[in-house]
Amino acid sequence: MLTCCLLYTVIGVSSIGVYGERHLAPAAAWAGAFVVCGAGDWLLGRWVFVPVFVAAFYGGMIVINLLTYPMLSFWRGWLRRRGLVAWYLVEVVGMWGGTTLLIVALAPWWLSESPGWVPLRALGCLLALVSVGVGTWACYKMGWARLLFAGALFPPGSGAEENRVPQRLVVEGPYRHVRNPLYVTDFALILGTALLANDPFLFLLAALYAAQLALQLPLEERELHRRFGLRYSRYCQLVPRFVPRTRPISPHEIE
Repeated sequence: MLTCCLLYTVIGVSSIGVYGERHLAPAAAWAGAFVVCGAGDWLLGRWVFVPVFVAAFYGGMIVINLLTYPMLSFWRGWLRRRGLVAWYLVEVVGMWGGTTLLIVALAPWWLSESPGWVPLRALGCLLALVSVGVGTWACYKMGWARLLFAGALFPPGSGAEENRVPQRLVVEGPYRHVRNPLYVTDFALILGTALLANDPFLFLLAALYAAQLALQLPLEERELHRRFGLRYSRYCQLVPRFVPRTRPISPHEIE
């Protein structure tokens, strides 16, 4: 299970990345994690690895988001003194790793064994499959720019250049339809897995994730407005935050 979780620890700032590039590694890691976990559950004959992976991964991300975004100025100063490797150790080993280990260790107490109502399980399966597919597409467009909040922690002039952190808007793939495709698919994936596994803890996690996003997004969007100015304002006017528009915008529309 920890191996599956470690395959994909790359969710971070919403709309920062390299326009026009393709990033196979993070997309393959995300899809591969579910292939491995799904195969394990098929061999077991019950849902274990997928719900534990989802709970551990997103539980850790909720903790990281809550401890990072409200204190970006503090972490930037801390990073300048101690370096990127120290930050990865604090974030991965401390914040995310500690939360993941706790959730995995407590899995025998929260993991449901009741099968649930078949139509709800079918709906959950559909939500999960679509979420993984669109999330993989978004990762393919976004790439490693989201690696462990590097984009959030390194604005221009504060370590971005020397750490090779891109400072461009991604207006490609699903980002042409919705501003936060990964956040939408994250929530749908947690909810879909909760329906699929009929697990009360995952329903609670979905609610906590939504609440955390409500706190995080104003801070994140303020940061993006500060970096990209009128281009990001135009992007926000044209592209919805959560509900995808049917016609994709062109990158030239925000210029």
